Parts: sequence; C-alpha cells; structure tokens
Amino acid sequence: MYHHILAPLDGSSLSEQALPHVRALAEGRNDVKITLLRAVPPVYPTVIEFGMVYHPSEMEDEMMRLEKSVQDYLSAIARELAADGMQVQTELSRLEPGDAIVEYAENHGVDLIVIATHGRSGIGRWLLGSVTQKVVQAARVPVLVIRPTE
Repeated sequence: MYHHILAPLDGSSLSEQALPHVRALAEGRNDVKITLLRAVPPVYPTVIEFGMVYHPSEMEDEMMRLEKSVQDYLSAIARELAADGMQVQTELSRLEPGDAIVEYAENHGVDLIVIATHGRSGIGRWLLGSVTQKVVQAARVPVLVIRPTE
C-alpha cells in the first residue's frame, strides 16, 4: 500500500478535487503521510508597465507576499486533513510545477502522486502545456490522475 502520497495543488478548485481521493486513500491509516505541494516559480515582469521599472527588491517583496499567501492556503487545507487524524505536511517549491512535482517525488520517498488535470486540449494545451502530462511521463512512481468536474 502507499505510505507517502503527494498531492500537488495550484490554488484552483479543480486541483482541490483530487483531495477526496487522497483522503480516501489515507483515511484510517496512521502509516500514511500526505504532502501538499504548491509550485510558485519566480515571476519576472516581461512588460514594463506605464514606463515603470521594477526594482529587484520590490520583486522579491512581491514573491515573499505570494509565498506567504500560498503557505496560508496550504496550511488551511492541511489543518482540515489533520483534523481528521491524517499526517499532513506542506511544501512550497520555486521550480516550475511539473519539475517541482517530479523532483519532490524522487527526493522525498513519495510512492503515489494524486493530481487533478485541468483537461485542456488543442491550442490551450499547446500554449500552456500540461503539468499532468509531464508528471505522468517523468515520474518514477504511480500517478493517479483525477479528471475534475467543472
């Protein structure tokens, strides 16, 4: 059975639809650890708005605010799962989402990744890529892909 489940979240309600499946896999088992992971890659402004130039310290301040917000989000979900007796930890990565998920799984003894797909196809998938597809192709552990309802 699985002992360390990785649940990547992107802050959307679609990604959170994987959580009931994580809950079902871990419920009643105190030998299962759940890790909630959110990737927050650094944001670099590609457009100078209204002639303003961003100072590096302003960008770092903005990243710190974003990371605090993400940590608050993950902590709230972790508290809900922990209230049901589950072992939960949170992780934040500055890598791109697909890389963050695969890297974390490889380096932290994860034996199952449970991830929701956004179901993009066609031009949307081509333009935005598919984190889920990258994870399925690159992960060395089983990946449970959940197709959420809108």
